[in-house]
Amino acid sequence: MFQSYYSLLLLALKARIQQSVPEILLVEQDWSQLENYDTQPAVSWPCVLIDFITSDFGSESELVQWGNVTIQLRLAFPPVTAPDTVGGQALACYEIEAKLYKALQGWQPEDQDGNSIGQELTRLQVTTEQGREDDIRVRTLLFTTGFEDASASPVYTIESPDFDPTYYE
Repeated sequence: MFQSYYSLLLLALKARIQQSVPEILLVEQDWSQLENYDTQPAVSWPCVLIDFITSDFGSESELVQWGNVTIQLRLAFPPVTAPDTVGGQALACYEIEAKLYKALQGWQPEDQDGNSIGQELTRLQVTTEQGREDDIRVRTLLFTTGFEDASASPVYTIESPDFDPTYYE
């Protein structure tokens, strides 16, 4: 079973997006699939590529930290070749983006057992990637969430003394 916060969050995001926005055909971790290819990216369209771009931490006590994570979602669409279809494609893209936003805004991620693994997601920013030579349309959505990380905290156990029933005789 996965224990890393980032593993759990990635799995939760993938499940949520696949369930809530079936129009998105691929949801995966971002390994530069849209940048490193010869003729065509190895993705299904539209796709969402997920990365955790920054995490800021503050200390509490006993090696427990509180973290704020910025989640980057790159929502990508294939190039449009016919000029007369651009308008319709643009509207369809914005509708999928709106559905993705609605699925994640205020959603509280859970692990596979239904336990909360962080605070509700909040959208921070949306941008369009400019200057792509391949004409792939990429909208980048940034969300944030917070979580408590106690994984480095020591585990204390209290040992009971051995009970000797003959002691009381």
